[in-house]
Amino acid sequence: MSTTTARDGFRASTVAGVAVRAVIAAALAAVVTFTPDHTARTGLVVLGVYLLVQAAVLGGGAAALARTRAGRGLVAARAAVSLVGGVVALTGVASGLDLLRPLEALVFGLVGALEIVGGLLGGERSELAGDAVVVGGLQVLVGVLLVVLNPDALFAVGVLSAWGAVVAVYLGISAANLRRRSARR
Repeated sequence: MSTTTARDGFRASTVAGVAVRAVIAAALAAVVTFTPDHTARTGLVVLGVYLLVQAAVLGGGAAALARTRAGRGLVAARAAVSLVGGVVALTGVASGLDLLRPLEALVFGLVGALEIVGGLLGGERSELAGDAVVVGGLQVLVGVLLVVLNPDALFAVGVLSAWGAVVAVYLGISAANLRRRSARR
């Protein structure tokens, strides 16, 4: 019979937090990819649901994702921005592209910047700091692309899907590596 320590529980919750983020990013990519309707309305619904789920995951997993009080505050801020963005997206579905592009750019830019700051300032768990900078950087990149490039709904929905796919693979690999490292200890 094996005994588990608090440290083992921490590692398991950290791995689970990263894995859950990978799964919701994969779900985002899959829904957009396999939905034949790539209109701004669909983009707002998918973005809204994704942001609400992300808000719940970040809000519930702040302790597993951050090691300092400031880090937990940054994770909570990401959850709050996601929550507000999700509500705005779902309540403004009829607004179409006039809401999708600026909302997606703003939310991804803010959440990405907060995640980068958490990773660089050491607020994130040390095992997750690099992931925070990469994933946050990809989110900021999506925000910038939406501001600078094509004003088309297909592009806005497509870049959301592409981001989800890349982040799902990246975080999936990270979760597997974290799990393997914690099993070695």
